Order: sequence, then C-alpha cells, then structure tokens
Amino acid sequence: MSVLSAIHASAAILLVVAGVAKLARPADGFAGLVGFRARPFLVRTLGGGEVVAGAGALWLGGPVAASAVGLLYAAFALAVLRALLIGAESCGCFGPLDAPPSRVHVGGNLVLAGVSFLAAGADIAPVQAIAQSISDSPAVGAALVAEIVLIAGLGLVAFTALPEALGARTARAARHDAGTLFRSVPPLAAEPGEPVPVEGRRR
Repeated sequence: MSVLSAIHASAAILLVVAGVAKLARPADGFAGLVGFRARPFLVRTLGGGEVVAGAGALWLGGPVAASAVGLLYAAFALAVLRALLIGAESCGCFGPLDAPPSRVHVGGNLVLAGVSFLAAGADIAPVQAIAQSISDSPAVGAALVAEIVLIAGLGLVAFTALPEALGARTARAARHDAGTLFRSVPPLAAEPGEPVPVEGRRR
C-alpha cells in the first residue's frame, strides 16, 4: 500500500467521522459553511452522503468512490473559503467539534481532494490492502493501520483544534500590540496655568 493510498484511506475515515458527527448532532453541522443554520434534514442528508462515500472508498475502492471523496473535499474547500470570506464564526464540518473556518482548513481540504483524485487509479481498496498486508506480515499490517489512524487523527486536530489555537494566539497578540500602543502614547501637554502632574510623588 503506497503512502498516497494511506493518506486517501485517512481522508475517507475523516469523511466518515464528519458524517457521523452530523448525523448525531445535525443542529451543530454545516451552520457556518452556508452562512445560515441549515435544516437538520439537510445536515443529516449531507452526513449520510459523507458516510456512504467514505465507507465506499474504504471497502470497495475504485475510481468512482475515490472521485466522490475528492469531489466532497473540493466542495468543502470552496464552502469553507466562502465562510472565511464572509467572516463566519463556525465551520460545522465535524458537528459538535466546532471550529472557526481557517486557511488551514481550506488547504487541508484541497490536499485531501487532490490525494483522493490521484488515488482513484488504485487497483485495490484500502481495507483489502490492509488485510493483505496483515496476512503477509502482521507487524507491517499493524504499522500500516497505525499510520492511517495517525494521519486521520492529525487531520482531525488540524481541522478542529488548530484553527482555535491559532485564533486565540492572534487575539492575544492583537491585545498585546494594542496595550503596547497605548502605553507608548506620550501624555498630553498641560495648558498654560494648569498644574503639571507629578508622577511618583512620595508621601
């Protein structure tokens, strides 16, 4: 199993996770992407489509399933970019695991879309490739499973926790810069006849 196929399998797992999250908590899903809170039925429909596409890419493989995953990620990249441009506060891609839209999310979606399109020519489905690897060498197969799960986990962190961390860091930096600016402003000169304030007066 190539590295490309492993990343594609991780992308399919992430898609299933996102779909399950929308099915479980439709009120939290897809709110920021479209600029308004979508109806639960539409969110569940989208979540079901994600689960079907991701599971199909994992179990069946083939160009159709891989292309479906790629198209979904490409559509999500455009939707997150729109949410970023209109200043939406949330993304809603992973349901209750809410995160603000960010350039990291847009870039990650584009990368996973490209990987899925490139993996459309694979001869064997990821699950079959994993089973074959375990059959040939259990240690290699276990390492392959760990690699795929790790990539999926890192992707989930990049899509959810990382944007919040970057946003908090930017906000702290902005507050620090504002405080430094105010502290650097010299006091106004006193008008003629007004007492000049004396700092550090000792009692």
